[in-house]
Amino acid sequence: MSMSRISPIYHLVTAAAVLLLGAPITGAQDKVPAEFQGDWVAATATCDAPVRFRVAETRMTLINGKDSASYGDIGITYSYFGPDYQGISFVGMPELNSGNSPFTVYFNADEKKGVLKLDIYQEMKGPLNAQLRALQDAAKKLAARFPLNRVPLKKCPAP
Repeated sequence: MSMSRISPIYHLVTAAAVLLLGAPITGAQDKVPAEFQGDWVAATATCDAPVRFRVAETRMTLINGKDSASYGDIGITYSYFGPDYQGISFVGMPELNSGNSPFTVYFNADEKKGVLKLDIYQEMKGPLNAQLRALQDAAKKLAARFPLNRVPLKKCPAP
């Protein structure tokens, strides 16, 4: 399923479902598979680009030069696209147990092996209550700080 066909409300509902049904509430977290750990940059950029996404076993960090935002408590799900999904994509969500994951990570995005995409911000249509408006505003600011929203990313070789 293409990211463009997924509504923002779907992300909120899915995050809540993953939290309630699939994620441990005990503080334990999933580990990102080793093949996806490392630095990721825009597919059109060189690996020395200042804007990057760093994936470690238990942390995900957005980087733009000296500015960074790091998140843990990662939830990984292979059933994000539904119980009948048979593709190679899977999803990671940092800060899962908080109930307010700042972004969604699509590994093997759009069924392309070795491509990663972040979904940081989507404009929600219609009237928003105060809580949704606050989430929307925070996501918009994060996407502006780290311009990687919905950009295909490639993994850089380890230094």
